[in-house]
Amino acid sequence: MKNTTTSKISVLMAVMAAGVLLAGCGGKSDESAGVQEDTTAVEETVNSEVIAADDNTGSADAVTDNAGSDEAQEADADVTEDTSSDIEYPTFPLPDYHYYGTEDWADQADYVCQYIIDEVFADTEADLKVCVPIVLKVDDSDKKDVKMWGEYEAYTYQLMNTSLFLRSGGSYGGVAHLDMTGDTPVVTGMDFLEDGSGYDPSVDKLFGTEGLKEAYIDACDNSQMYETQALSDYVNHNGIYITQYQHYGWPPVSIINAPPTKDEDQQIYYVSNLAYTAQYDMRQICSDETGSADMFSNVNSDDWNEFLIEVYKEDGTDIDAAVQNIRSNLFDESADLSRTDDTSFLGRTGCTSLVSVSPYKEGDHVYVNYIVPRDDGLFVVKISSIYSEDEAKQMATDAIIEAFLGSIELK
Repeated sequence: MKNTTTSKISVLMAVMAAGVLLAGCGGKSDESAGVQEDTTAVEETVNSEVIAADDNTGSADAVTDNAGSDEAQEADADVTEDTSSDIEYPTFPLPDYHYYGTEDWADQADYVCQYIIDEVFADTEADLKVCVPIVLKVDDSDKKDVKMWGEYEAYTYQLMNTSLFLRSGGSYGGVAHLDMTGDTPVVTGMDFLEDGSGYDPSVDKLFGTEGLKEAYIDACDNSQMYETQALSDYVNHNGIYITQYQHYGWPPVSIINAPPTKDEDQQIYYVSNLAYTAQYDMRQICSDETGSADMFSNVNSDDWNEFLIEVYKEDGTDIDAAVQNIRSNLFDESADLSRTDDTSFLGRTGCTSLVSVSPYKEGDHVYVNYIVPRDDGLFVVKISSIYSEDEAKQMATDAIIEAFLGSIELK
């Protein structure tokens, strides 16, 4: 998972380019959670019935496997069923984040975390703002200028049922300076790594001269482990019923010592600003908003193909213009699409579809697009996918997308 966000994504769909920012480990740039490779489509008219989501769940290598014997699992299921009415779901506002590590430098690191959260997210609305410190070295020989070398990763999360879903984040590697002469530590400044072409030289300058370059790179590569621990400490310390967290495009990761996430809590009821609602299983689909469009992308899995569903609205009633806009923003601009007018979609007639012409071969981009006239303009659904000749994967992909489309209710 992240901070492999950048390593997972190799191709970005053209329509997402304006809404996506990538941040590499150590840079100060902010990183959007809404990053995912474009792809997948449904080739048939969807029915209006929501198809039940499968029971696959994701977990991190850093999280202990909770699986046990059949008897133990049955016992756990009984306990969960008997006590479900006593569960107190998280409410707003969530407790402010603090770092609850047990290291000698944990208290000082929490002050650095609060400093970074205030600097980075001062004007950002979020359910939870977090900073994960990965401290590599502390020099407290001068109490007026205590130095802490490390990787500091700042995130914002949205609470979705019992899950924390990453909405934005960034890497802030460097050296923190603290004044420890008073009653409480005071962060006096930060020497951050530079972005772009200045990144490598700044890593050498800030970490290489201290013999910490390899340790810093290793901290970046293993940042998920630290994020899992920091979030778990926060959840357990505050006694909140939060069971997992998730980055865009990746399976959910279990919170340490938390109960398994219930199937019903994996189901997301999505209310859009574009006058529709939808439902999806967060083990299969992730969502993001770019401002003008809603994006729904596959969760990374070997069981289904990559896909992207984009939903947006166009003003006016010019369907020809809407069709041209779709064609001009495809990943594969030479795609052969068949247009059908006066078709039905989501129980409405008078719609237009624009579908890739078959047959398809392994790795082809396949497109299915719908234009739905409404009183407030044109409601557009664009679906793109990578076709697989593996029948099981293709059927699984189609089932996920059809279930999502079947759940859409227009207002």
